[in-house]
Amino acid sequence: MPFPWIPVLFATTAALSFMGSMRTMQTMNTAAQWEKYNQKINTSYKTIQANERARLLLSAKRAAQGARGVVIAQGSTLLEQEAVIDRLDDTLWWIEKGAEMDVRDIDLRLAGALQEEAWKAGTSLISTGLKYATYNA
Repeated sequence: MPFPWIPVLFATTAALSFMGSMRTMQTMNTAAQWEKYNQKINTSYKTIQANERARLLLSAKRAAQGARGVVIAQGSTLLEQEAVIDRLDDTLWWIEKGAEMDVRDIDLRLAGALQEEAWKAGTSLISTGLKYATYNA
């Protein structure tokens, strides 16, 4: 006669394995959310730095134009200022695109890791079922 506690042991093992997989998936999701938050902070920092560099460059250009005795924000001086602003716009666009690509990369890695963990959880349950079936045979 088979031991009566063996099926309970199989069920307990399967449940613990499945619960462990679910907890791992929750942890992965939390880590991905933290990575996205960190990326958002990094993007904000880069944006602030780009704005500060543009502000300093514009200030230096205005000072140089004033020292030359030219009318500021007219003619060629206006073109110089517009070039700085255009460069800033390009920089901000690339910062935003880089952040978007990083977030997509985080999402893709999370999806792959969650799928792998779900596969492990499913195969663990199937494996336990097969072990129990073999035990009863």
